[in-house]
Amino acid sequence: LLASLSTSLAESSRVRAGLLLSSIKLANWNSRLSGWNSSGEKPERTFTGQDIAPLANYIARSASDLTAVNTFDIARPAQCKDSLANLADARTVSIAADLWITDPGYADAVHYEEISEFFLAWLEKRLPKVFPDWYADSRRALAVRGTGQTFRQAMVECYSRFTSLMPDNGFQIVMFTHTDADVWADLALILWASGLQVSAAWTIGTETAAVGIREGRFVQGTVLLVLRKRQGAKRGDLADIYPDVQAEVQRQLEAMLQLDPKEDPNFSDADYQLAAYAAALRVLTAYERIDDIDVVRELQRGSGKGERSRLTGLIERAVRIASDYLVPDGLDRTVWKRLSPEERLYCKGVEIEAHGEYREGVYQEFARGLGVTEYKHLLAGAIANQTRLKTPSEFGNRDLRPREDGFAGSLLRLALFAIATTVERQDPKPARDYLRTEVTDYWDQRIMLAALLRYLATRPALQGEMSRWKADAEAASDLATVISNDRV
Repeated sequence: LLASLSTSLAESSRVRAGLLLSSIKLANWNSRLSGWNSSGEKPERTFTGQDIAPLANYIARSASDLTAVNTFDIARPAQCKDSLANLADARTVSIAADLWITDPGYADAVHYEEISEFFLAWLEKRLPKVFPDWYADSRRALAVRGTGQTFRQAMVECYSRFTSLMPDNGFQIVMFTHTDADVWADLALILWASGLQVSAAWTIGTETAAVGIREGRFVQGTVLLVLRKRQGAKRGDLADIYPDVQAEVQRQLEAMLQLDPKEDPNFSDADYQLAAYAAALRVLTAYERIDDIDVVRELQRGSGKGERSRLTGLIERAVRIASDYLVPDGLDRTVWKRLSPEERLYCKGVEIEAHGEYREGVYQEFARGLGVTEYKHLLAGAIANQTRLKTPSEFGNRDLRPREDGFAGSLLRLALFAIATTVERQDPKPARDYLRTEVTDYWDQRIMLAALLRYLATRPALQGEMSRWKADAEAASDLATVISNDRV
């Protein structure tokens, strides 16, 4: 069918854009990069992900099966008297506009030139016949990609161009997704150098089950930044900006939480972390100058070891503020503040697992936000889309070192072992006696210990895959009662 359509595209003098769309849609569903979905029951598109990966077991559709995927429901477009659609290098645009909407290259996250070349294989000779003013190659050499100095300078050239063609009351919308504080620091520097200020930001869910990209190591949301020309000549020191960043992050998170129903949440904690990045940018880009940071020198900074931007630390701090603020449901904020980063990561993991989240990328983001460098010992497995925590019984006495620093000797780790002991003995009293002996200042720590046990008893949903927590959760509940009623 593809060969037949290709012939008609080549021979027809009255070809329409719809046929071009049809050809690339068929290619997306019937290439040697099309595989089976995770259940192995039906074929999948080529671009269920954002890369081009060769497959040994690719699928092939019959002509009748391709008919099912080659349907269009295109609404009649609104008539616009003065409209123009064109292809151009962003650095050479010359038309003024009040509004610019851009979806830039996310550093090295998405290789747009490779994706476009897949479709241009079908369109290269035919596209100019339909759109004579368009070029039909990927312009790979001009792609804004990669990281480091070349990426930053190319982005500044693009956004400076848009800013110069925008009136003082105009604005830009930038869609951006990345999980690396260094990349967000680069974005702050790019917008700063382009004379732009982030005036608003919000996160939307863009990777959902409906488009087939919910599983894997992907961020679920995209941050939409509203940019305006920076006015005035505000100056500040990094030390003075920290309180402003904290207040702005908390304000942003509170606004999102008020709009997010707990019964059916729209945002994951990873989305809230993205919002923290954006909030930090909103504060930073309001300043014309910060400390003695030289914009030109920062743009020319390399990407080697020790070459991190001074802005990176502030943005990482914004994510930690978000991590401190987003206390798991069922856990008191005073208890949360006293936990170590690894203890927080485990408590957060219990919550996200109860929500049916099993992507390793989520744990990576929480670990980065909480400042945890190593967390694999907390996991029962790290297979993509099957990542989960060890239950107390699975921990047993492994990596248990009472009265030592680190997670192995933490209050939560002792509580997990006490739960496992309760399950094994079918009696919470031996576990209580163990905690009396091994917990430093047991009588002072008793309230916090009981709070952790109650959280572990009530937070897991005892249905479906979380049913593995059932015995441990019941033991945690019994032990919490015994600890709460304990007397000298």
